[in-house]
Amino acid sequence: MDHSLDLPDDLAERAMGLLELAPFDLWHNDALSVLKESLSSQGLIGIACSGGADSTFSLILAFAAFPQLRKRMVVLHYNHQLRKDDSEGDESFVCLLASKLGLPCKVGYSENPKCGLDEGVLRKDRLGFYAKQVKQNGSMHIIQGHNLDDIAETLLWRIPRGVSVDGLISPQSVSQVGCLSFIRPFVTLSRQFIRVALKKCSIPWREDASNQENEYLRNRLRNLVLPQWAEASDRDLLQGVAKTVDLLSQDSKALEHYAQESYRACKAGEKLDFEGLIKLPCAIQRRVLIKWLEEIEYKLTPPIPLSAKTGRLVQLIKNANFKVLQMAEKFSVRKRGGFIEFEYSDELALIPKTALSFSYSIHLPCGGSVQAEQMMLNPRILDLIDGKHVNSQNEAFISLKTLPDYLFIRSRKEGDMFRPLGSPGSKKLSDWMIDRKWSKAKKINTPIFLDQKEEIIWIPGFAPAESAKVSKADLRVIRLTYQQSDT
Repeated sequence: MDHSLDLPDDLAERAMGLLELAPFDLWHNDALSVLKESLSSQGLIGIACSGGADSTFSLILAFAAFPQLRKRMVVLHYNHQLRKDDSEGDESFVCLLASKLGLPCKVGYSENPKCGLDEGVLRKDRLGFYAKQVKQNGSMHIIQGHNLDDIAETLLWRIPRGVSVDGLISPQSVSQVGCLSFIRPFVTLSRQFIRVALKKCSIPWREDASNQENEYLRNRLRNLVLPQWAEASDRDLLQGVAKTVDLLSQDSKALEHYAQESYRACKAGEKLDFEGLIKLPCAIQRRVLIKWLEEIEYKLTPPIPLSAKTGRLVQLIKNANFKVLQMAEKFSVRKRGGFIEFEYSDELALIPKTALSFSYSIHLPCGGSVQAEQMMLNPRILDLIDGKHVNSQNEAFISLKTLPDYLFIRSRKEGDMFRPLGSPGSKKLSDWMIDRKWSKAKKINTPIFLDQKEEIIWIPGFAPAESAKVSKADLRVIRLTYQQSDT
């Protein structure tokens, strides 16, 4: 479509023609219900618009369908400043589009336009802009132009990451992210339908040339995978995706209903009943813990994303030895007296001296885990060690010759000495950590691996000890691994 800034003077009239092509019965019912309910409320209606076909379609249809809300509508445009003149052109187009419709336009700018191709960072920047608008203007529903193709792309994008039902039904027609309330009325329509409708009404939009490039994962899925998936399918792919997501959404609501009842049953003041919690299915356990942690998050100033560690907590509460999980600096979840409770402490949770048997994992208070396993020394391992391709942050290979059947781990303590492989001699561990500018939390949370004489044989982030060096004469080695917290 033409990238010029020429917009028809009769855009408002053409908007009515677009509504005839996309009447309410094609909109998502849940999103439409929220918009209709907002007729009797007082909050603003923000309409996110990048200038592309989908968001232009969304803006013009919302304008046409809800004349009663026009005085409360505001167009929101975020300029990432990644495409130089094209980014400036998008901004000018959206501002002119808003002006033609008689709507105010708020523009946000990236504070770090050189942030690269990190899609997560770009999304976080946009959400920050929207949150700022809510803070300045009060309650606001934000309309977004996501479509049915976006849902199919998101399915492809998230499945390899490993997600729950809630992750598979995104983007939802109505969702809440913190203080932000999003409405997506057009997740029922295909990308092709939207473009055909705009062309029929002679309504221009901006094309982002970078959408054809495959640097972003989402673009690769859109340009390379989705067309092949559709071609290989024996029926209408997008309609099948729509039905699947609708069924998953129903399942999600059922799980949420059960989880809410379970949360009320397990809650004991500010604690959770441990026995009641562990009897629940894992999916419900996870939701109950998320509700509990989110309730705690809300009370903290500043907020700390505790619920991000829910997965680790679900894993740990199954362990009979579970006592404590450090959620953040100074904040822990502890099992005590038949309950799980949230605990604040100025002191970080230390790793007690613990025997580390081979082939068994030990979970740490900070949320990480460690493991030791015996292995036959083979050419591949030797090549890794000799070529210095072992990631010392997470892994080390230790000679088995002088080591017993088990090791120990603990937090560092005063007076610890350490001589990493290749260093001229030993020096205080505290000095090694200061040299590397480790934070107080990292100094305490990082496990120290020791032999039975309490000599340090490895610290994640360092090479193994000189005394535990692997040689070609070794028949077997010990592989030590450190899995850091997932947050």
